[in-house]
Amino acid sequence: MKKTHKENTVGPWAKQKLDGLESYLHHYLQVLEKFGFKVVYIDAFAGAGKSEVRNSWKGADDDDLLLFDDDFVQSEAEFIEGSPRRALGLKYSFHGHYFFDQDPVRAKLLEDLQSEFPEKNIYVRVGDANPLIQKLAKKLRGRDTRGFAFLDPYGPHLHWDTIKSLVETKNVEVMINFPLGMAVNRMIKRNGDIPENCRHDLNLCFGTNEWEPLVYNEQRTLFGTTDRQKVDNTAARLLGLYVDRLKNYSTLLRRRAWLEIRLERRFTTCCGRGRTTLASRLPTIS
Repeated sequence: MKKTHKENTVGPWAKQKLDGLESYLHHYLQVLEKFGFKVVYIDAFAGAGKSEVRNSWKGADDDDLLLFDDDFVQSEAEFIEGSPRRALGLKYSFHGHYFFDQDPVRAKLLEDLQSEFPEKNIYVRVGDANPLIQKLAKKLRGRDTRGFAFLDPYGPHLHWDTIKSLVETKNVEVMINFPLGMAVNRMIKRNGDIPENCRHDLNLCFGTNEWEPLVYNEQRTLFGTTDRQKVDNTAARLLGLYVDRLKNYSTLLRRRAWLEIRLERRFTTCCGRGRTTLASRLPTIS
């Protein structure tokens, strides 16, 4: 069964992923608490806050369900807390929580979390997370600000420019769950016939069109046409491209940061360091 972004269901592997996220966030906040930063949490594809785990009997037809009694089916239903609830329920707290989702129904459920966590600063926006986060990132460059962004898209909906906008703040740590098998690889047809809207989405996802020549072999036929066939190790090639681009961009950014540090030190030596007043107000999104 194909999962759409409007479903409030997750695969059975989601619990392990979310447990790992929760553990990392706990230690991340525990360390930063000592430094007095204003720390924000960004969840780009936040979901409903709680999801049902898809089980093997989900999607079975009526004849199959007759084999199970109602008590068994009900007992097999399992719900887990999603990333928003886990971030809100930590021992150490973020100063602000920014949740984004494209579905208004899920966004309303996220807004309802404010009543459960009245002491937390929760900001919810409906719509494409990419331009909203890119706008928010511009407000996260202050020296007293740190952030953590959990980017777990339902498909190839996370744009490369969104990752760049967060990383370039030099204040935000980013965790990406790349949807390689469930979305990206499926969009690349074996016969090479990729709809233009899918090609556009993949270009935005990778930040380049270099993915296409990686995943197809092209051969001239006896009739003078070109035959395109998907290579067997498509998934490995796509993941390799994505990871290499992240590594290369990270290296470039570190070099740029090193240059900026040297320039800042030279400026300080010549002109002296001015006094900086740190804003206490959290950034807002509109």
